[in-house]
Amino acid sequence: MADEIKNEDRRSFESSDGKTYYIIPPSANDIREADWNYSRMYVKSLTEGITTSAEMTDILRRRGIIGPEFEQRAAELTRNLNEKIWDLENAEAMDDKRILAVEVAIARDELFQWNQRLNGPMSNTCEQMADDARLEFLTSCMIVDEKNNRVWSDYDLYLKEKNQALALKSRFEVMLYLQGLDADFLEKTPEAVAMKDIEADVLQKAALAAEALEAVQKEVEEVEKIDKTPPKKTRKRRTTKKKED
Repeated sequence: MADEIKNEDRRSFESSDGKTYYIIPPSANDIREADWNYSRMYVKSLTEGITTSAEMTDILRRRGIIGPEFEQRAAELTRNLNEKIWDLENAEAMDDKRILAVEVAIARDELFQWNQRLNGPMSNTCEQMADDARLEFLTSCMIVDEKNNRVWSDYDLYLKEKNQALALKSRFEVMLYLQGLDADFLEKTPEAVAMKDIEADVLQKAALAAEALEAVQKEVEEVEKIDKTPPKKTRKRRTTKKKED
């Protein structure tokens, strides 16, 4: 079973200290325990007065933070982003790609910031806090070392982890894994791919320019060698007059 996980199901990532860790699929018992942790956190949040998603949505609507105008603006920003992506994917000149890649990145950020008007408050609801607790429990179960030994033997040890960089990185990687996203999904966005193409084009042109410069330098050196070569001296023949008897 360990070999099967190692060869087929493990996904690796590196922590900030350079160590490699692996993600393995959760067992049925891990999932049951994670669901129980979700329910426990939901009830705890609810009894402590944390709003539910439905309550938060009503509050945001009453305050005018979300509503028809919010949805209309979100649709406009989404349409603008899709149009920019379409233009970028159909651009051929590298200069056009460079400009459009920046515009796509700006449009994507504008849409993200606008959606934060809703996503920000919703992240503090009972449902989201319970979902975070479920994710953290699964993280404590799914991270192993190269020998398939669990990094945290139980959930409490994960919560007490002093290396917060490792805990947060592990949680992020597990979230991507559960959502079916590749670890490098951000590098596969149209603007990221375009920037890689632009970088490759710049490097290629720089290499060609360097080769051309090297060829010119060699020609200059050859010319300088010719100019510095001293001219060969020609010997004059001496003529001797015959003495007259």
